[in-house]
Amino acid sequence: MTVSRRSRLLAVLGAVFVGLAVILPNVAHADSPPSARIDSVRVSPGHAGFVLTTSNVPGQLDSKTVRVHAGTTALPARVTPVGNTTTTAAPPRAVIIVLDTSGSMAGSGIAAARQAALSYLASLPSDVQAGLLTFSDQPRLAVRPTTNRAAVRTALARVQATGETALYDAVRAAVAALDAARLGASAQRRLVVLSDGVDTSSRAALTSVTGQLAAERIAADVVAFRYGSGDASAAQKIASAAGGRVLAAGNAGELTAAFAAVARNFTARANIELTVPDALAGRNVTLRVTVGSVSTKTAVTFAAVTAPATASPAPPNTAQQAGADRKFWSWQLLALLGGVFLVVLLAVVLLRWQGVREDSARRLVQQISHYGPRREVDQTSETEGAAARTAVGFVGQALRSSGAEQGLARRLDLAAVHRKPAEWALLTACGGAALVAALILLGLSPLLSLPIGLVGSWIVQHVYLSFRIGRRRAAFSEQLPDVLQLIVGSLRSGFSLAQSIDAVVRDGTQPAAGEFSRALAETRIGVDLGDGLNRVADRMDCQDLRWVVMATRIQREVGGNLAEVLKNTVDTMRERAQTRRHVRAISAEGRLSGVIIVSLPIVLGAWLTFSKPQYMSPLFTTSVGLMLIAGGAALIIAGAFWIRALVNVEA
Repeated sequence: MTVSRRSRLLAVLGAVFVGLAVILPNVAHADSPPSARIDSVRVSPGHAGFVLTTSNVPGQLDSKTVRVHAGTTALPARVTPVGNTTTTAAPPRAVIIVLDTSGSMAGSGIAAARQAALSYLASLPSDVQAGLLTFSDQPRLAVRPTTNRAAVRTALARVQATGETALYDAVRAAVAALDAARLGASAQRRLVVLSDGVDTSSRAALTSVTGQLAAERIAADVVAFRYGSGDASAAQKIASAAGGRVLAAGNAGELTAAFAAVARNFTARANIELTVPDALAGRNVTLRVTVGSVSTKTAVTFAAVTAPATASPAPPNTAQQAGADRKFWSWQLLALLGGVFLVVLLAVVLLRWQGVREDSARRLVQQISHYGPRREVDQTSETEGAAARTAVGFVGQALRSSGAEQGLARRLDLAAVHRKPAEWALLTACGGAALVAALILLGLSPLLSLPIGLVGSWIVQHVYLSFRIGRRRAAFSEQLPDVLQLIVGSLRSGFSLAQSIDAVVRDGTQPAAGEFSRALAETRIGVDLGDGLNRVADRMDCQDLRWVVMATRIQREVGGNLAEVLKNTVDTMRERAQTRRHVRAISAEGRLSGVIIVSLPIVLGAWLTFSKPQYMSPLFTTSVGLMLIAGGAALIIAGAFWIRALVNVEA
């Protein structure tokens, strides 16, 4: 061979090696060097512990592979691998296996890929979330990132090879899946991409995929399976975008080894607990930890073991004494409040709620009383205690002296509460006492709890009676058209107006029967029927009944068919009621919106005040905050009136 021919041959070989260097740069077969690190060292008498973190170290961390020495002394160690159930403060870690299932992987290729992925799952630390994404013509997310290895293994068993190779679309879909997992900014996220050829059907461009990997700092390790002399430049660009690497594999064994190397990218962590002998207590030693061929060390001073000494009697602790005093006084307070509760309970029991079954004679008297003047029935039984009668008598005398008995009796009658005013006032006072006791138990000052409890109990009973009165008046207004229809039928049958009203009373529909019985009873003592009905209209605040009385009087003066007049009145009332219900239905959304808009800032402000008082304190402790509260309250009140004006439609 001449010199010129040798020169040309060397030049050709050099060009081949340069081309391979350009085509397959950084295609790795070896891992980065293994390492170990000691963190979070803690010592206590007779014990020590730390967290061991390893990287690229083969095998599991257990008591057989981890050896600990303090100088030349071997220490017994208990090794607990740190997993997803033992670390809650550690940053989360996740990886998605991006598996090529195109037609070129059919047969032995997909079987080798499945086996390599299974071994990769077995090598991952238990806290690493693993997912699976397969791709051929288009990507498909089989399993989202999860610590449930069984779900990933089940999905791997079902993969089939067919179609084209959409590599770039698959990488982009895997990045989107990691984003959807919402692992946080501190999470370690990686991709393991296995493909046996170049992209053939993706819609995404290579530059956009690599740019997305770099922007989101998601490292992608690409396993180039059976590439041979194929173009691996795309795989290299995907891997180098965020610090990944390319691993070449030509057969099933190399493929499994490549996946095992990639698995060591995730560091393994273990909690090490040591038993320190007494000979090393209090000494400063070099702690050396060996895992396989890797070792690391750190300086540790073990805690000294002190013998228990006979302690002299300690002086009394003033803080503890103060705590005991507080506890003593708290028990006294509880006993006092318990006594108050028992007194209140005794008063309620002595007053007894109405509900005792009455005998037939009393029921007959009540039925007859519907047709006579209304009288208060003395429900005081012989078994009622003297204490209850004394309490009721004292409260009744106080109500009479203050002039409040008649007003309270009228409200009780309108609300259909069968209680004497004195009994109702006594029950209200008992409820106020119970509320005062509850506020004191919650820690409120007794001087502040007393007025709040009394005023609160009065407001509650007033609202309760007002609610019952309003509901009873509404029920009367709803029953009035039916009552008038019954009167019309009676008039057409030849009955007089008084006899027709008597039929309504005997019908027994409350509250209409009870109220019309009042008017009928007044006629027995010489009161005009129209005046009696007018009083019923005033009691029930019913404008429709006032119109009925007016129509009756006009008919009485000018003559005519009263039944026909009342029939027309009933038709008008029913049409008005239907229109009123229709208006309420169409304005319901506006009324509900008004309630929500008005109550939302109040409820939210109260919740923030109780849950985060330090956050809301500037509103109550600064002048600017007080001005904001006043302005907000004024705007809420103005908005409430404005919304009420918008939704209040007169029907």
